[in-house]
Amino acid sequence: QFSFFGTGEKRKMPEKSKTYEKSAPKVYIRTFGCQMNVRDSEIIKGMFSGGEYKFVDAAEEADIILFNTCSVRQHAEDKVVGSLQRLLARKKKNPDLIIGVLGCMGQRHGELLLKEFSQVDIVAGPSSIYDIPVLLGRAVNGERVVAAEDRKRPQKGVDQGVRNGELSGFVNIMYGCDNFCSYCIVPYVRGREVSRPEKDIVKEVKQLADGGFKEVTLLGQNVNSYGKGLTQRIDFSDLLKAVNDVPGIERIRFTTSHPKDAGKKLFKAMKDFDKVCEHVHLPVQSGSDKILDLMNRKYTIGEYLDKIKSLRDMIPDVGISTDIIVGFPSEKGSDYAKTRKIMEEIRYDSAFIFKYSPRSPALSACLMDDVPDETRKERNNELLKIQKSISRAKNKEIIGSDREILIDGVSRMSNGELVGRTRNNTPCVFPGHTNLIGSFVRVKVTGSSPFTLKGEII
Repeated sequence: QFSFFGTGEKRKMPEKSKTYEKSAPKVYIRTFGCQMNVRDSEIIKGMFSGGEYKFVDAAEEADIILFNTCSVRQHAEDKVVGSLQRLLARKKKNPDLIIGVLGCMGQRHGELLLKEFSQVDIVAGPSSIYDIPVLLGRAVNGERVVAAEDRKRPQKGVDQGVRNGELSGFVNIMYGCDNFCSYCIVPYVRGREVSRPEKDIVKEVKQLADGGFKEVTLLGQNVNSYGKGLTQRIDFSDLLKAVNDVPGIERIRFTTSHPKDAGKKLFKAMKDFDKVCEHVHLPVQSGSDKILDLMNRKYTIGEYLDKIKSLRDMIPDVGISTDIIVGFPSEKGSDYAKTRKIMEEIRYDSAFIFKYSPRSPALSACLMDDVPDETRKERNNELLKIQKSISRAKNKEIIGSDREILIDGVSRMSNGELVGRTRNNTPCVFPGHTNLIGSFVRVKVTGSSPFTLKGEII
C-alpha cells in the first residue's frame, strides 16, 4: 500500500528554534485535487492575513511550503510524493525550511508521512486546518507535528479566507460523505456528512455579494444530502431558494450531485430560480448495473436514465457533465460496452474519465483487481475520444445562437481575447476590451472546438 514511501532520510531536528530575520517568512501553498481543496487553501490563507507571514507564488522563494493534497486516486498521491522527493536536497541544505502535507493525504497516512519523509514537518487532515497556525508555530520551534484526528468542522459563522478570484467564489455548504461508494475514500479522509447552518451560508454569500462577487458555487460531496442533521427542517432546494434571494449574486452553481438523491424537486428548483445555472454534474460512473452494484452506487442505469429524461423535460437546454470509472474490478467487455452506450445515448456536454485506482480502506481495494492495466488504458482512451466527438458535435449545433457570458478574464490560450462561461458552463472566447471583465454580455456563437466556443459580442 505504501510502496512509494521510503524515499526520505531520518534526521534529528535542531534543538534551536528556527528564526526568520529581516522580514516575515514567505509561505507557498500548492493545491491538488477538487474544489473543496481549493476552498480549504483559501481558508488557510485567511488565517495568516495579519501580516505575520507573506504568501508567494513560487516554491523556490518560500521559507514554508504547504501541500494541500488529494487522495482520490493513486496518481494524485504520486504527484505529491514526487514534489516531496524534489525537496529533500533543498531541506538538507536548509534545515530551517518547513514542509507541510495537508488535506486528504495527511488524513489518510498521518504519522507515516513523518516516518517515511524526513523532510516533512507538519501533517494535518482536512478537519484540522484550523490548527495549522498553531502547528506552524510549533514547527518553527523545531517540532514535527501531526493533527489528523480531531473533527472541528464546520465552525460556526463564516469562513473568510483569501479568495482566489474577484467574481466567482466557492462556498462550502457541507462536509464529508455518508455514501461509502466502494471505490471512494472520501468518508474516511473527510469524515461523515455535516451540514452548515443556512444562516451561516447565506451570510457568507451576502458578504461575497457585498465584495463584488457575481457568482457562487455551492460545494459538498453530495449537495443533495444538505440539511441532514440540522435542527432546521431544510433541504438543498430550500437552500437554493435562500441563496437565490441574495441581492447582487447573479449566478448560482453547485457540485456535486449524487444520482440517487437528485430528483424532480431539485430539477424544478433549477428551472424556477432564475439565478441557478442550467448545468448539473451527475456522475454515472458506469453503464453496467452489475458494476454499479459493486460500486455501492444505490441506483440502476434505468433509474439514472429516468432522471436524465425528467431533467431534460424540465430544462431542455441543460448542460450535463459526469464522472466515469473504467476498469473497475470484474468489469468485462460487455460491462464496458454498456458504459460506452450510455455516453452515446445521453451525450454529455463533458465527462471526467478515470482509470480505476484501488484506494484502501475503501472496500473495493479488497476485490481482485483483474482488469489488465493495458485494457484500462484502451478503454479510457476510447471514451475520451468518444466524449471529444460528442462535445465537438454539441458545440457545433449551437453556432449561430447567442449566449449570456460572464466575462472573467483574458484568455490565456488566445491572444487579445476575453474568456467567460455560458450558464451551461461551457467556456467561450471572443474579442473585447479588458474593461469589460466582470460584465455580463450577450455573445453570438460563431465557431467552436470540442471544449470551447468562439464568438463575438452582440
